Parts: sequence; C-alpha cells; structure tokens
Amino acid sequence: YQRRVHGAKNMLSHEEVNARIWDVPAEIFIPAAASRLVEQEQVARMKAAGLELIACGANVPFKDSEIFFGPTAAWADQQMAVIPDFMANCGMARAFAYLMGEGVELTDHAIFEDTSNTIRRSLERVHEVSDAKTGLTARALELALAQLVREHRPR
Repeated sequence: YQRRVHGAKNMLSHEEVNARIWDVPAEIFIPAAASRLVEQEQVARMKAAGLELIACGANVPFKDSEIFFGPTAAWADQQMAVIPDFMANCGMARAFAYLMGEGVELTDHAIFEDTSNTIRRSLERVHEVSDAKTGLTARALELALAQLVREHRPR
C-alpha cells in the first residue's frame, strides 16, 4: 500500500520542491502575490541559473524587514532588473482610476491599453534617468518619492 497525498502519486514534498526550485533555469521570475518569501541566497541561485528579471507582484517578495527596499531587494536590484511591486502591480489601481474618468471608453481593450500605457510611461521615466538594466527599483523609488513630495508640498 502506497500512501497518496491528495491523489498525486510521486508528488514531491514541500521541502524537496523548495530545495530544487531556485535552480530551475528561467529568465523571468514573477513571485506574484508572495510576501517576504525570497531570500538573497535564493536570488543568487536563480541568477546563477540564468535569471535576468524579477517582476514583483502584489506584495514585496523579498524576505526583508524593511517595507520597501531592504538588503535583499537592494542586492537583487544591483544584480538584475527588478520591476518594483508598485509598478508591476498597478493594474487594478490604474483600471479603477480609468473607470472613474469622465467620458471614457468602457471596453476591455481601452482599459488594458490605458493600464499598459501607464506602466510603459513609468518604465520610460525610469529609463530616462539611466538605461542600465540594474538599479531599476532604486531609480523608480527615487522618482516616485520625488513626485509625491512635489505633489504634496504645501503651497
């Protein structure tokens, strides 16, 4: 008698998957909504396996105590392109902002195009500061904070 977990024969354990997954060859890593999951050693292993880009999802994926830009995030940003969560995951916020506009076209194409254009413009602004493939998150944070200060300065 062989015990089956959820009916999956030959299913790997969490420990075995976690030991192997960071070495799987990939150019892009999308941690999606994972929070405080990825450690520097894991990023280094993914880089050694060919990783070129991390597109953060809904939450900060790096296992740092800092909210925005801890040591793991900073290290990863110096090693490869890292699109920060506030850029990679702005889709729903942008869609809601678009829908609140007056006289907007209410089609999936128009909403997607507006969201895509917003993300593209943000990345272009970061690229104007420097076209380096690394340091993307640091530049994006600088630009975002400078914009917040400008827009919320007392008059």
